Amino acid sequence: VVGGPPENQELAWEWVRMKEGQAMLPAGKRAGSNSGSSFIADSRIDELRKLSSPDFDFQKLIRQCEELNSSYNNGNYYATAMLTRGVLDHVPPLIGHTTFTQVANDYSGGGRSFREAIQHLDGAARKVGDAHLHMPIRKSEALPTPQQVYCASQLGVLLSEIVRIMK
Repeated sequence: VVGGPPENQELAWEWVRMKEGQAMLPAGKRAGSNSGSSFIADSRIDELRKLSSPDFDFQKLIRQCEELNSSYNNGNYYATAMLTRGVLDHVPPLIGHTTFTQVANDYSGGGRSFREAIQHLDGAARKVGDAHLHMPIRKSEALPTPQQVYCASQLGVLLSEIVRIMK
């Protein structure tokens, strides 16, 4: 029970919600953590920066990755879901396809483990992003949690394959 006037009560609950959200983050992502870990590895982003192609400009992908790190690390889970969805829409031409569903179902260059990780991205991360992007306002909402939007492992697999084939 939180006492005081309604504005103080709301501020107190806001603080509790923020602390609960921080507690759910992986240890390296909590406020005040100096571990330097990221949603997308800084080394992977550096590898993307070193790529060059006469057919593709990697600036947008790099910026999306940087913003994913910033958003997730700052507890901006709507932004994390939406940026993840944006990456999935952005990268298929790099892998020779027009849609991410085609990448998940038809790309054979990465092997079985790659396909399973990418199918998870297509099936779960895409749907989570879509739900947060396209849902109109309702009487009651449940906010996204860090676990709900966390797909860094599968996204890392995707980005490593992009680096591999674009070298």
